[in-house]
Amino acid sequence: MRRWMTSLMMSLTLAMPAASLADSRLPFMQDMVGDRELPLPWGIGIDYYTMDQKYDIEYLDFNLLGISLGNPELLSVTNDVQHFDLKLDAWVLPFLNIFGLVGHLDSKTVIDLSRAPVEGLPFPLKELSVDTNGTVLGLGFTLAYGTENWFTSLTTTFTNTDLGGDFDSSVKSTTVQPRVGLVRNNWQFWVGGLYLDTEEKHSGQTPLEPLGVIDFDVVLGGANDWNFAIGARHEFSKKASLSFEIGLGERDHTLFNYNYRF
Repeated sequence: MRRWMTSLMMSLTLAMPAASLADSRLPFMQDMVGDRELPLPWGIGIDYYTMDQKYDIEYLDFNLLGISLGNPELLSVTNDVQHFDLKLDAWVLPFLNIFGLVGHLDSKTVIDLSRAPVEGLPFPLKELSVDTNGTVLGLGFTLAYGTENWFTSLTTTFTNTDLGGDFDSSVKSTTVQPRVGLVRNNWQFWVGGLYLDTEEKHSGQTPLEPLGVIDFDVVLGGANDWNFAIGARHEFSKKASLSFEIGLGERDHTLFNYNYRF
């Protein structure tokens, strides 16, 4: 995926000078919308994203002789994420935008073992905390349709994160964001949702009170697939815009985006 992502970004970068010309061919099939004004074809943007969510444990293993956990469903797992990325995009059709992104992610996952009955120990365990950070690579697309007064869109993003630190870790995720909204002069307002399918894996050694350093292997997935979202965008000009979105429900998220088009 890294090679695919690198190739896409090189292609977009090489195309930028030509895209700034008035006779840019993008988007293709412009005759589909007649004389309706379209966004400028190329864009570069900055995203800042945070998320707090609960996880389900899909697999958990401790390398402790004679000790095993009871029902893993009793365990509480929380995940906090901060994500920053640079995004390049292009409107290849009047209704289709494609993009690639590269960014950085900081993540903290806490597995609370205190409520789980532990066979082989006379006392409960405490928290297993996994702090990681790494590089995010992603690809995606947006389908959109609208008029002067309203719009609807569907954005799908695929990301893969190579996490560093003291553990062998990785995160793969797919997000789907449907939106429907109103257009008022230079403002857009929308409601929608965020679907997130994620798989987070960690293995290695970590301190676990009161046992000391242990070997562990864990696979986690999101406890809630959907949450609601509301947002707004202000267009300063045909070239520059700023967006803000918040997520509500069992999972919270915030998203800031600045986009420059040419």
